[in-house]
Amino acid sequence: MLARIRSSLNDMAPSERKVAETVLANPQAAIAWSMADIARFSGVSEPSIMRFCRKLGFEGYSDFRIKFAQAVALLEKAERPIEDGGDDPIRSRIIANCNKATAAINDLIMDVDSAVIARAAERLATSRRIDVYGHGGSGFLAGEAQHRFAYLGLASVAYSDPSLQMFSAVALGPEDSVLAFSFSGITTHMLPNLEIARGAGAQIITLAPSGSPIAKAADLNIAINAYRQKKSPVFLPNERLTMYVMLDALVELVGEKLSGEVGTDRVRS
Repeated sequence: MLARIRSSLNDMAPSERKVAETVLANPQAAIAWSMADIARFSGVSEPSIMRFCRKLGFEGYSDFRIKFAQAVALLEKAERPIEDGGDDPIRSRIIANCNKATAAINDLIMDVDSAVIARAAERLATSRRIDVYGHGGSGFLAGEAQHRFAYLGLASVAYSDPSLQMFSAVALGPEDSVLAFSFSGITTHMLPNLEIARGAGAQIITLAPSGSPIAKAADLNIAINAYRQKKSPVFLPNERLTMYVMLDALVELVGEKLSGEVGTDRVRS
């Protein structure tokens, strides 16, 4: 949830952004604040706080406060090291990466929007054709998704080349869907192809950070907010891990819908 707030900052009005920056700067303290406290600390009105809560999909401040407290508790638990690894530097490195992966998964849990995922699964299960787009690192995920959909008996092709994505997009129609993966949400080569596919009538489903250009180009976006800009040249794939977890869940839901609608003979066992 904290990741979702951070990724939504650019879409917020100035007063809403002040609220977001205040709670992000003081997460442990913010869980105990009343609405009046946040209004005082952020220098905005209480109606602005309500707009901030609703912008993030909460019914009001009480709903936001409960979910925010849960997210902070999960984050604190995840940030506690499993162990320190002692004098073994290799073990310490592995433990550190496990802790980061756990934190990313906990963020994913807090960002889950069950209604969006259910709608995405319903659409994919009933699509005539599913074209899957990825680029760079997310291209591997596109290939994995194609394999899993084919296993369910669905017509699916993965494209990681932007030119091939464009050729795919122009051939789609209203009964077809695009499933697109983007770690950063700013994959410039993919964005125009999503717009072409949408113009052709296809449904666009994305796995991308909330509020990102890729997410905004979608009919349905499943929020994956694990991406961080890194100074290290080493690829640390926490975002890929969270996408694999979400892909697992999405494919399972699609498989269940196919089993219920057309019988288990379509879903390979």
